[in-house]
Amino acid sequence: MATSDPWLFPRLIQIPPRALGRKAVSIPDITQFWRVTQELFGVRCRAPTEIYASGVYNELFKLELDTPPNADLPKIVLARVARNAKTRSDNSLESEVATMAFVRQNCPEVPVPRVFGYCPFQNNAIGAPFSVVSFSEGVEMYGVPWEELPLESKLIGVRDFARIIAQLTHLNFKSMGSIYFKFEAQHSPSQTIAPTGFCLGPASWAKDESASRMAALAMEDTKRDRGPWKCSAHWLKASLAEDIQFIERLPGLAKQSFAARTNKSEREGERRLQLARRVLPRMHDCVMEPRDDPYDQCSTGPFVLGHLDLNPWNMIYAPKGPNAGHIVAIIDWEMSLTVPLWRMACYPLWFDLAFSSTRKTRPPEEARAFKDTYIRELQKHTRDALVLRVVQNAQYEARRRFAELAVLGWEEADVMDRWLIQNDASTAPSE
Repeated sequence: MATSDPWLFPRLIQIPPRALGRKAVSIPDITQFWRVTQELFGVRCRAPTEIYASGVYNELFKLELDTPPNADLPKIVLARVARNAKTRSDNSLESEVATMAFVRQNCPEVPVPRVFGYCPFQNNAIGAPFSVVSFSEGVEMYGVPWEELPLESKLIGVRDFARIIAQLTHLNFKSMGSIYFKFEAQHSPSQTIAPTGFCLGPASWAKDESASRMAALAMEDTKRDRGPWKCSAHWLKASLAEDIQFIERLPGLAKQSFAARTNKSEREGERRLQLARRVLPRMHDCVMEPRDDPYDQCSTGPFVLGHLDLNPWNMIYAPKGPNAGHIVAIIDWEMSLTVPLWRMACYPLWFDLAFSSTRKTRPPEEARAFKDTYIRELQKHTRDALVLRVVQNAQYEARRRFAELAVLGWEEADVMDRWLIQNDASTAPSE
């Protein structure tokens, strides 16, 4: 592995909070980003005046560096600051940055932002965990701008998507888990020891209130099951069991967390909770063990690297210029996991749905063009015949749809209930 790249592994940044008695201007403290860029690049940055973008788990700030002329340094970077919902969940910043570094080293055709540095702790100058990544100019493949492009322009993005999937499915793993940095010796999390490689560890997934979940189970001398797992059935059952236990042991906290994330009423939270109590056990019963599902060639591995939110809002395309139409960045790797081949290779939902504010169905001729183009591009770039067999198999596509629902979380009980109504809930999705 080449080591000439100074950013081969992101730097762990240790910048203490302001001096005692000096209060932060805000959380995150945007006036302190200059200390971060000074530490990383040796230059200051201007304090951002607004949030560049915001999601459920992160706020993004565009930092303009005081880069000297002809210096081999970026002029603009993005600071990704974890919101409270992320710090209280199982979404791991360490796994996110390790996965991005791993993909950059092993999948050169996947456009992943470079991670320059990160801090997974809350007690720092910014006041929240954060990472600093390269900036990619572009627009999300989500909503009106992309959906109004002519078909040929959209197919440029579909071909790029196929090449990205081909790259990710070339990587094989023996178990299911999330990627973390590997270190040669024992060390405390705050020590700035350079990693030596990568390893698989517990799942980084969207399970809120992780500390409270752990404490509740500890009182019963029970441990949480976050993997790694040896088969997809154990992954899906563990995810569903997590939420079943959460809403039974901590119903008040579950409703409180739901209200904070969605701004829905207390009555709606109670309705969802009661529905989840009925629906989740039925979804759990639909998961088939490998011995009972002989037609699934992928459930016990080898597994492939999966970005479990590889949807249009996490794909950035260039609207103009020499790269017009091409995907220039894949973002939000915080819920990445090694998964069965069908979870990544089968047709994604956005081939059939136009992800706009109305979530309308895509015109049939356009959906067909997306799928045909995707298959043809995979044929050019994959070495594994199983990939093409999986993509064109309706049973594997049904497995993907079921898995997408099973890991959503109890808050999406309505979606799971619709699946159970549309399917025979007494059988697994593959039958």
